[in-house]
Amino acid sequence: MITNVLMPKLGLVMKKGRIIKWYKQAGDYVKEGEKLFQISTEKVTIDVESKGNGYLRAIYAQTGAIVPVSGIIGLLGDKDEPLPDMKSPVYEMDNEGIGDYAAPNNAGAGLKPAPADVYKENNIKASPAAKRLAKEKGIDILRVRGTGPGGRITESDVINFKPAETAGINAEDSVALAKDARSTPYAKKLAQEYGVNIQRVSQAAGDRKIYAHDVINLAQSSGSLTNGRGADKGEAAGGNEQSAILPLTDIRKAVAERMSYSAHTAAPVTLGMDVIAAELLKLKIAMAVSYPSDKITINDILVKLAAMALKKHPLANASLEDNGIRVYNIINVGIGVAIEGGLIVPAITDADKKSIVRISRESRDLIERAKTGRLTYEELSRGTFTITNLGAFGIDMFTPIINPPQSTTLGVGRIIKKPVVIDDRVEAAPAMVLSLTFDHRIIDGAPAAQFLQTIKLYVENPYLVLGV
Repeated sequence: MITNVLMPKLGLVMKKGRIIKWYKQAGDYVKEGEKLFQISTEKVTIDVESKGNGYLRAIYAQTGAIVPVSGIIGLLGDKDEPLPDMKSPVYEMDNEGIGDYAAPNNAGAGLKPAPADVYKENNIKASPAAKRLAKEKGIDILRVRGTGPGGRITESDVINFKPAETAGINAEDSVALAKDARSTPYAKKLAQEYGVNIQRVSQAAGDRKIYAHDVINLAQSSGSLTNGRGADKGEAAGGNEQSAILPLTDIRKAVAERMSYSAHTAAPVTLGMDVIAAELLKLKIAMAVSYPSDKITINDILVKLAAMALKKHPLANASLEDNGIRVYNIINVGIGVAIEGGLIVPAITDADKKSIVRISRESRDLIERAKTGRLTYEELSRGTFTITNLGAFGIDMFTPIINPPQSTTLGVGRIIKKPVVIDDRVEAAPAMVLSLTFDHRIIDGAPAAQFLQTIKLYVENPYLVLGV
């Protein structure tokens, strides 16, 4: 029977993947569980195994093709079985950085697009209400233990979910559990490598066999992948007396790819502005007195002030897409967090609607989990605007790189006393430099400058916007 080979979904927010290479050629026989092709997303590169036995009758997505989740990339079936009367899908191509992998033959030319409903495959056994609630609460539903029939996740499961209920276990337990799980050898290998509880993967997969991308999904949700495969081995390869080559960890590779993508696709321009921080410091001190256990930082307050400024300047909270500029009706402020081996940007959702105290608590939680590799894929992908602060390192001013696909990124320097003119007198006042890098394809210089002016106004007069 002819079956479609589909682009898998790795993580809740993944929309598309790129074909890196095929391990089989059209006409080859493939066994279930054999590596069939390799894909990459913004977060990970992974081999994908075949879900069945049969001949690879057609390859629709060549090396370098950008394919939406659940898009048809090939056909699997019997050797002489007639192919369906359908046209081959046409996908965007991006071969940059792929290398010299040979593009396989395409035996399926002349086929029509598949019906739209084949793109709706969803491997998560959960009720619509549970999915909706998990999304509203920012919970990765793959981390929720299902108590419904067949392990189905219910709305009550999401309500009762506790963050401590993580998916990761130690490698020894993972090996033992993997022996009982119905999974491919490669999936078992990955589960052991990432320390993923394969029985949790089994709950998400339901009755079907577990494949590598199922393990990757759970590893991403539990943060296991943020450590990078082999990143903690401390191995240096190809070194000599004068130099050494450090292993390119997954996270370092992801940072490199995103920064390169930003530099080569955006039209970045950076504006800088001196800002008096006297009232900002007074507010921080006042909040420290009122909320001593929360240890509110300057960055916590800036997240709130920037979010309020974004409400007045929607193009600063937007991204460029193929069919236009997407202006977000949510304000999720990402905060740059330096971790071992890289940089990640978890985001605080609806920052404009939250108090500084709540922002501070959520920010502290995100930073702590970022440094221990426990963030979810969703938390790392939902930002609409980014703040990066290097003031703690004594940096006065820098030019931040835009975090794609966002339109603006705010850089924050250290607060030091500078000479300022107040009522015709030169006085020493605490001040800092704010640097706004914006994508000129989305927003022009004048509105970007107005956005920065608004942030300056709020920083110098925070009580205006906070209403206190």
